[in-house]
Amino acid sequence: MSKYKLVIDIGGTSVKGAIFNGASLSERRSFYSPKSWPEMADNLDSMIKGYLIEHNIEAISFSVPGIANHQTGQIDGASSLHYLHDFPFLQHFEDSYQLPIYFENDANCACHAEVVAGAAKGGRNVIFIIVGTGIGGSIVMNGEFVAGANNFAGEFGMMLMDDANEEWSKTGSAVHMARAYSKAVGQELSGKEVFDRAESGEELALTYVDNLYLNLAKGLYNLQYILDPEYIVVGGGISNKSNLLTKLEEKLEVVMGYGQRCPIKPTIVTSHYKNDANLIGAGLLVDKM
Repeated sequence: MSKYKLVIDIGGTSVKGAIFNGASLSERRSFYSPKSWPEMADNLDSMIKGYLIEHNIEAISFSVPGIANHQTGQIDGASSLHYLHDFPFLQHFEDSYQLPIYFENDANCACHAEVVAGAAKGGRNVIFIIVGTGIGGSIVMNGEFVAGANNFAGEFGMMLMDDANEEWSKTGSAVHMARAYSKAVGQELSGKEVFDRAESGEELALTYVDNLYLNLAKGLYNLQYILDPEYIVVGGGISNKSNLLTKLEEKLEVVMGYGQRCPIKPTIVTSHYKNDANLIGAGLLVDKM
């Protein structure tokens, strides 16, 4: 009988599970992320037991928010799921299921999927950024994840980007762009609605969207000259926009024209696996750990 890996992506909004056969996902299931650990534990237990009854599972691998501390088996840092942190996460599941249990930061999972088999396949020096409410990501240098002295490498959104000392998580996020635009027009609108207005030719929306792409390009330029990667992979909701790469290329030309600049232009690609990157990366990382 074939053996499979059970992969689970714990996110702030939902928890997704699937069977991973080494190349693709199947048997997808999900539930909304609850507000407490007892609820989360019950829902995960139901999901996991369902898979164990139906499949020959050899290991369970989690994609998690925060910092996966492999020495303590805990999830360090902070996230919207506060109850996951400073808790014996790994031990809980090892004790419950007597199976090999793995866990890794969600951005690292997504990055690994793209490096092994996705948009940055074969790359040994890669930056993966997730653009959502904020901006975070992962760094691979010489084929290995870079954690840094305090495990905070990849917190790209903390970069200060302008004279107002605004962080990149604000200047380069469509969510924050939509909030600023909504305040200007006195109407609550989503990022998608602002993009739609810009595409229809509304001048104010065009200005806000144009500034967003310029701010993203500035951050990508900075990362290129700090870490000199082969690829910068862009994930998150904005990576689904069909014209994203064209817009970023246009703005990179502008940024590289500011004063005297080195001629190396960042190689920007969008996530190949999109919303499945965390799950696939969690499965692929089992063989790396």
